Amino acid sequence: MNEARKNKYRPTVGLALSGSGNRSTFYIGFLEKLKELDVPIDYISACSGGSLIAAVYAGGKLEEFKALALTLNNESFRKLIGKRASKGGLYSLDAMEDELRKFTNGLNFEEVRPLMSFVTVDIESGEQVDLCMGDIARAARVSCTLPGIFEPVKWGSRTLVDGGLLSLVPISSLKKFPVDIVIGINMRGTKHIFTEGQITLRKFYNLFKKLFFIDEMGALFSGFWAKEDIDFENNPGLLSVLGKSMDLAIKADKQAVAQDLTCDLMITPNVPKTKKDIFSKFQPYYELGRQTAAEYAPKIKELIRQKAAGVPAEVPEISAAKTI
Repeated sequence: MNEARKNKYRPTVGLALSGSGNRSTFYIGFLEKLKELDVPIDYISACSGGSLIAAVYAGGKLEEFKALALTLNNESFRKLIGKRASKGGLYSLDAMEDELRKFTNGLNFEEVRPLMSFVTVDIESGEQVDLCMGDIARAARVSCTLPGIFEPVKWGSRTLVDGGLLSLVPISSLKKFPVDIVIGINMRGTKHIFTEGQITLRKFYNLFKKLFFIDEMGALFSGFWAKEDIDFENNPGLLSVLGKSMDLAIKADKQAVAQDLTCDLMITPNVPKTKKDIFSKFQPYYELGRQTAAEYAPKIKELIRQKAAGVPAEVPEISAAKTI
């Protein structure tokens, strides 16, 4: 029985963890410090690197994973990334998934608390898909599948990639749970998982195709242009997945005003930009996570106090996020 059910008048608390790339060690320090300060967490929705840390947190092995993450270097990192010929990406995350499963104890979403959902995107339909049932390690791997870099993953009838493609901070996914206090953490270094330069080049390419009727004259130009039709049943090409992903990112950017980012508290840490080796940044990001949690813990507790005074609510034992 979790803490929320021991005291049915305590409002539930949910965290929406943004994608974070090499900044993911921030979440190790953040979650670690919140636990030390007895700040309750009932629900977590996460995408990309946030899903990786959330999965380990669910497995109860954050301390062991921290030891691995803070000592990661080029050699150990390469062991987690398997080179592939071509299946829609340059590399596979199979080895990383196997390593991650050691820290999640092979648990499924249904077996862990806090209840969680990890955000992904169906590269074929362009739909956001929240995973909240089944193998939590595999779901975290899928949510970290950066299109074009890592091969897409089949999940049932879907072909899924990194949820950060469409979701800045997964507030809307978190709200599918019966959560009383919604807290967002924005660790995104850029507005997109792609750089602004890459997005600009894609827009120019799309405009060029439109102006010169490239799609309509595909047969004539087939020798000059990369095929962008994705064969999801067999072997989607890297350029096809990359192009489709960029188009989805461009569309999401145009519709950004419709993205639900309303919450009780949005935490956006002030992350200094440096040009050092990415592995040398892991310790500072971890320390920043602890500092940020210490700073915001009193504010979260005050939110709980205020909500408890006005809205008593019992926590239902359900998992409400969309699944497939």
